[in-house]
Amino acid sequence: MIKDVSSRNMNQMKLISNLKTSNYLALKVSLLYLFLASLWILGSDTMLSRIITDPTAYIQFQTYKGMFFVITTGFLLFVYLNPKIKELGESRINLLETESLLKKRIDYELTTIECMRLLQEPENIDEIIPYILQKVHRTVNNSRTYVFRNEDDPELGLCMSQIYEVVSEGIEPQIDNPELQHLSYSEGGPTLLSVLSSKENYVHIVEELEEPEKSLLKEQGILSVLIIPIFAGEKNWGFIGFDDCTEERRWHGDDINLLRVVADGIGEALLRKDSENELIESEERFKALHNASFGGIVIHDNEFIIDVNQGFSDITGYSHDELIGMSNYALIAEESREVVRNKISSGNEEPYNITMLKKDGTSYPARIQGKIIPYKEKYFRVAEIKDITEQKLSEKALRESEQKQAAMIANISDVIAIADENGVIRYKSANIERWFGWKPDDLIDTELFDYIHPEDQELTKDFFMTILKKKRESASSNIRYRCKDNTYKWIKFTGINLLDEPAIRGLLFNYHDITEKKMAEDALLESERKFRTYIENAPYGIFIVNENDTFDEVNETACILTGFSEDELIGVSVYSYVAPESRSRAIQAYHELKTKGLASAELFIMRKNETGVWMRIDSARLSDGRFIMFVNDITERKNAEYSLIEAKMLAEENNRMKSEFLANMSHELRTPLTAIIGFSDILNDEMFGELNDKQKRHVQHVNNSGRHLLDLINDILDLSKVEAGKMELKREVFNISDIMEEIRLSVYPMASKKNIDLGIINNIEVQEMSADRMKFKQIMLNLLSNAIKFTPQNGKVSVSSTKNDNEITITVSDTGIGITENMQESIFNPFTQADSSNKREFGGTGLGLALAKQFVEMHDGKIWVEGREEKGSIFTFTIKDVD
Repeated sequence: MIKDVSSRNMNQMKLISNLKTSNYLALKVSLLYLFLASLWILGSDTMLSRIITDPTAYIQFQTYKGMFFVITTGFLLFVYLNPKIKELGESRINLLETESLLKKRIDYELTTIECMRLLQEPENIDEIIPYILQKVHRTVNNSRTYVFRNEDDPELGLCMSQIYEVVSEGIEPQIDNPELQHLSYSEGGPTLLSVLSSKENYVHIVEELEEPEKSLLKEQGILSVLIIPIFAGEKNWGFIGFDDCTEERRWHGDDINLLRVVADGIGEALLRKDSENELIESEERFKALHNASFGGIVIHDNEFIIDVNQGFSDITGYSHDELIGMSNYALIAEESREVVRNKISSGNEEPYNITMLKKDGTSYPARIQGKIIPYKEKYFRVAEIKDITEQKLSEKALRESEQKQAAMIANISDVIAIADENGVIRYKSANIERWFGWKPDDLIDTELFDYIHPEDQELTKDFFMTILKKKRESASSNIRYRCKDNTYKWIKFTGINLLDEPAIRGLLFNYHDITEKKMAEDALLESERKFRTYIENAPYGIFIVNENDTFDEVNETACILTGFSEDELIGVSVYSYVAPESRSRAIQAYHELKTKGLASAELFIMRKNETGVWMRIDSARLSDGRFIMFVNDITERKNAEYSLIEAKMLAEENNRMKSEFLANMSHELRTPLTAIIGFSDILNDEMFGELNDKQKRHVQHVNNSGRHLLDLINDILDLSKVEAGKMELKREVFNISDIMEEIRLSVYPMASKKNIDLGIINNIEVQEMSADRMKFKQIMLNLLSNAIKFTPQNGKVSVSSTKNDNEITITVSDTGIGITENMQESIFNPFTQADSSNKREFGGTGLGLALAKQFVEMHDGKIWVEGREEKGSIFTFTIKDVD
């Protein structure tokens, strides 16, 4: 759409321009013919009567007078019109070429924007690259577009392998060419490697290359090549390139810029991918070391330890560094080593008990369990070791204790209570104080229901009666239990009837604190309520997508955005209203959403009234496996983006047309002005007779005015060349003192007429500098001419020059009328003077400083002015002195 509008506007403008030119030419021809016809009618008879005195001959000649006029005027018109017609033809050809270039440039701009957007999104780079290659290949219209990846080889050195390729119809693919897989740079592209390693572009006609690159590329039918390196950070990852097999193509700057953007984007994406892989490896290592419960964890290869956690260091008494590389059998008692060997060789993953050794030589019972896990891209055996010394002691105590103690220890993490058949508490475990603040003795002989929340009393009594009726069957209920500080906690109250158990003889209860769980459940319910309210009142469209890839829920804003009712949207596929041009992007984004849980995309959506709107869709996976989509209308932003691109292209074209117009007009005006100046010089020299004083003054005025106008035209021509990019910088080495003397001699007559003290001081020790001699001289002459012109009689103009490193600084100061602060920026604009009234008093076109600024900037320098009104001016400029 942008390209059509832009092309149509430019075609209309150029068509109007051509019509105006044609009409103007027709008008000029008509006027010229009328002039010649009038001149012939009025003067032909008089001329014939003077030339032919015989009446008879005069009458005969009158017969052929009209034919002579037609032949003569026809010849003159042919001579005049022939070059004009050719010029119009060339103009039309240039118009077609310009239109083609503008269309192509817009394609490059849009492709660049799309590639940058894709490469900045958090997607899999391996999926993005083929899509990007297709985009740039269609835009550039070359034969092949490809990506090579670098590989290190201990014997061959750095090698390259082709991993992606897109080819045009009729071009033989090279992706399966074995010669382009693991090809050593030293063998196939030493010069290519040198260029790419310095991050430069490899742009060549193949016939102009040297071996071995020339032979390698010609074997593939390649006539020209453009290759850009891909760097992932500082790593030379590979390269991306264009081939042309149909012509010896000179690659355009747009081709190079597009490929450079893609190469840099791929490098950034690869760097992100490497960072993500390092993070994943770090997480895997962490998980490997902490895969089991608390205790010692050892990763070993055969019998040698390659990693341990801090828990194992604490158990054995060895430091982490001491354990790395140690044989694991050195930590196992002699009588247990054979058992361990057998377990490892059989791949056993069941836990078993052995005796192990500490650093101080003491032994301890340990429980060990091993398994094979992936670690750093290999498979190793990881073992979890627990010091079960305390467990062994506990087991011994348990064997010696009564069954009652065993029951309590089995539930030691919670509170254990025993009540009789009347509900009176006979036992409370010590954990009651940690969880609820009560000491066990505070609760003995109290009723089971005394500390239950009043609202839960009936429920608890019913629960108690249920347990009392069923022996050895457990049951649970959630109730609120009062703490010593009079707050309540939610507990899972589990009981079992063990009245017939000799060691218990009562009802055994377990108090498990579920306060946090209940609070989380309540918070979740509240969150869901808020979420529902938020969805219903959100300022943007919200769609909920189920496992069937259809909508079972939308909000009111979504209906407003699409124009469909809620009933019309529910059950519809997520792709139903996506415009065809956005379908592939929608499929890609939805795939990313399913695989990564997050996705964003800008899609063109068709509304119910068949109008299209741009929408940004941000999606995420919900905890229940469904997806939520947030939708915003971004049509205005999209239109603004397209308008900016169109305005940019139109402004560049207008600026180019303006510069070409000024250049053409200046050229057309110089030809007659040169003739005027030449003829006035001839008259002034009195080559064809003497002139009186008045005539001499008039001729001198014509000569002076012509030269002034020619200077103005030359300045306009130079300025238009700079703006059109046709002015070249021709550096040469010359003597500073010599050129300063030339400049002084050039402006000395002007300064002496006003008795101005002209001083030039050169403080540069090295007498040679590298610059464009003519442009440097023009800068100095423009600044000095202005300084002398605006400095009154008996004033002073000074020039000083210094050099710091490779930068030359030159200052031109005067004691003239000065410049106001508000004019010190605009003074360098074309046709601008410090005060428009000065033009009458001092003259000038206002182009000298504009040209000086352009010439300075072509030397990578800058120019500025200081001073105040009536206090004089100080102009300073810098240029780069390139060795």
